Amino acid sequence: MEQSENELHQQTVKVIHKKPPINWRAVFAESAFVGASIIFAFALQDWDEEKDIEERTLIALCNVKSELAFNRVLLKSEYMPRQRGLLALTNASMTQLNGQPDASLPKTDFKSMLVQESLRYSAWTLAGESGYLLHANFQLATEIGALFDFQRDTYATTMIRVSESVANYEAASGSTDLSHYSSIATSVSEWSAQTHYLQEKYETLFSREDFIELNCEA
Repeated sequence: MEQSENELHQQTVKVIHKKPPINWRAVFAESAFVGASIIFAFALQDWDEEKDIEERTLIALCNVKSELAFNRVLLKSEYMPRQRGLLALTNASMTQLNGQPDASLPKTDFKSMLVQESLRYSAWTLAGESGYLLHANFQLATEIGALFDFQRDTYATTMIRVSESVANYEAASGSTDLSHYSSIATSVSEWSAQTHYLQEKYETLFSREDFIELNCEA
């Protein structure tokens, strides 16, 4: 009797501790689902980041485009007319002095004829510092960069020479010194030539298809 009870107890224990078989198909399916979910999450995050970079890059380029449009108008409406006026006055004064060396010419207010508004390039500088230009169209960015480099370095230096020649004229005690008029005319002629060159670069840039296609309407 006791033996039968022991055998029954042992069989009961075996039944209790017996583990159900593992459904490997379900395990693999669940693992695959978890893995796919993780991959999808990372892909979605990367897509969001790429879209954010694209949007910020477009904003930076649109700011640059707006700045370029401002400069383009300023060159036509302010710089070129003032240059023509300066050259007309200096050439007329030199013609008169060449014909009448002893003539006493009244002082001309050349200083007021110099431009008061500077060409802008701050948006380009900020775009470069932000790093978004690394994600822009390389050829377009290179073209814009070359324009701004010329504008900021060569062109700005020439404008300084024009201002210096006018300042020397203003500081002179006599008003009939031909050399002062000649200095102004030379510097303004160089300034005018560089302005025409810069204007051509602006027109070339604004006619580029990739520049026109920048969607900055929003």
